[in-house]
Amino acid sequence: MKFDSKKIDLKIFKLNNTFYEFKDKSTIERIKLIEDNHLKKLRLKYDLDEHHKLRPVITHSTEEDGFEIWSYCYNQPKDQFYWKLFLPEKLSEGQNFEIIEFSFVLFIKYKSNIYCVIGGSGMSVIRKYIDPDFGINLYQHFAKPTEDILIELNARGIASNISQKRHTYNLNQTISETLEYSEIPTKIKLVLRKELKDSVFKKYKLGTDRTLLEVGSYFYLRKRINFEELKQLIIDLDKILNDDNFTQLTLFRKIDDENLVNELDKVLQNRIIDDVIKLSTPSRNTIQKDILEVVHPSKLERFYECNNYIIKAKYSRGKHDIEVSDRQELYIKSIEHINNNSDDLTNRFEIGKKLFTLGIVGRVNDKELTYANFYAHIIAEIEYLSQKYFRIDGNWYFLKDEFLELMNSDAIDFYRKYELKENILNKWEDGDDEDTYNLSHKNDNYYVLDKVIDSNIELCDLLIIKDDIAYFVHVKNGFNTKMRDLYVQVMLSAKRLSTDIKNNKSSSYLKKTLQAYKKINKKKGLDVKELTRKILEKEYEIVYVMAFKNNYRKSDTIIDKINKSKSNIAKYSIVQTVKEMQRLNFGIRLKDISEIK
Repeated sequence: MKFDSKKIDLKIFKLNNTFYEFKDKSTIERIKLIEDNHLKKLRLKYDLDEHHKLRPVITHSTEEDGFEIWSYCYNQPKDQFYWKLFLPEKLSEGQNFEIIEFSFVLFIKYKSNIYCVIGGSGMSVIRKYIDPDFGINLYQHFAKPTEDILIELNARGIASNISQKRHTYNLNQTISETLEYSEIPTKIKLVLRKELKDSVFKKYKLGTDRTLLEVGSYFYLRKRINFEELKQLIIDLDKILNDDNFTQLTLFRKIDDENLVNELDKVLQNRIIDDVIKLSTPSRNTIQKDILEVVHPSKLERFYECNNYIIKAKYSRGKHDIEVSDRQELYIKSIEHINNNSDDLTNRFEIGKKLFTLGIVGRVNDKELTYANFYAHIIAEIEYLSQKYFRIDGNWYFLKDEFLELMNSDAIDFYRKYELKENILNKWEDGDDEDTYNLSHKNDNYYVLDKVIDSNIELCDLLIIKDDIAYFVHVKNGFNTKMRDLYVQVMLSAKRLSTDIKNNKSSSYLKKTLQAYKKINKKKGLDVKELTRKILEKEYEIVYVMAFKNNYRKSDTIIDKINKSKSNIAKYSIVQTVKEMQRLNFGIRLKDISEIK
């Protein structure tokens, strides 16, 4: 088939208007910010003064039909030196094997939005700034979940992005039959309904054959289009985005309204500022640690791998930096840093600015793995104007009452169904912290694995072998946002153990942990080789235990405590742990340690 140079397959992205670095910036300033960030990344790898061809070039055009367009083009070497690696050195010497790739981003401003199309490695320029849910949100304006036929679905839980579900469907399954209420769709590939081909997208002449539509962070209509059709498509998409039709796919919704996002951020930031000020008052004990968690907004698994964190002000050069080894201390240490380095604790505006200029660096030993500002790390649950909202991964979500009721019901049902009945855990004595509680388990075949390896992704806090069952127990003191941390710990451990089992001969995670334990607990007489074999070959049934101490009123029953808890993140963490563990084919048990007498 002859290639039509005027028509190209294109995915359309949209910049995230609520991204914090865009606040109070014009379109030109936003594009300049993106350009400067990209140049900074290029300069880390290349000398742009020496390699002039690598320097990006940007051109601008104002169209008569309301469009403003910027073309951002650059060349970039690709790290693919296959032939150089393949050939003997005497044949490759003096040869230039460098591959130069042409890349571009087309920024298209229409009304209040900036849309983008990319070529080559253009995604590296805009990835940080795009609306991650643009295509999904757009689709919900014309979705019919009971009719739309699904080809492929990628989904994640609202509590984290560590566990992704991906399914391909060959039968006539609809979206409503497939997507669970507790999931966020991240990519949907579906068959475009005939009514849409005959109405909204009629002008694109999609024909009578089956037309596929793909939505995620982008909108992708499987049809080659030319430049004028691209502009027309953006006009149509912008109109769809602003119409009143909306069919919510799940029972929670990402907030895209800039004004509401700003209001929610203002409420949360004021609460954090209050905490900063409280550190210098007798009200220090009322700091809201229970509703906040500090986690990197996108590199969650890497963040959990870190064994130390540096809290540092912008341009600090080491002055007043704080090193933290316990991830649970990041919130209190961060607000202490702001408190100690604020000249005037009555100046809330200046304190608020420090939420964004204070950075958190996640490291393994001295190697940096993650970085973001302090506020970007904040996970929270708040009530605003009698409505419940989550802030997770830098985004706000509205929770419908129906979602909260279903989640509460599922959390209670799952606890009843998966409660740990075996008497293998000790009572939690008053005044004990998590470390003390874990160390209280001294019986034979009890192994306290908490903190035995450098990596913060622990196999478990307690490994208990009883009646041919290996219990991998993860422990947390509290039934609040800490439950999300417990959920993440369970899932990361289970994923790594699952990988060990699949790669039995090259097992490392389990074996490394048990060897480290034996090294510091020689009297236990642990046979690492034999225990590793029995677990990996599944001679022992593998059961994960999510154990927590709900510190609500002691007189209440376990079910009453869950029912009365105001932490929806905690309830959701129970629900999501059970669902995701079932996909990994491991057993799962739940236990509220506060009931053990």
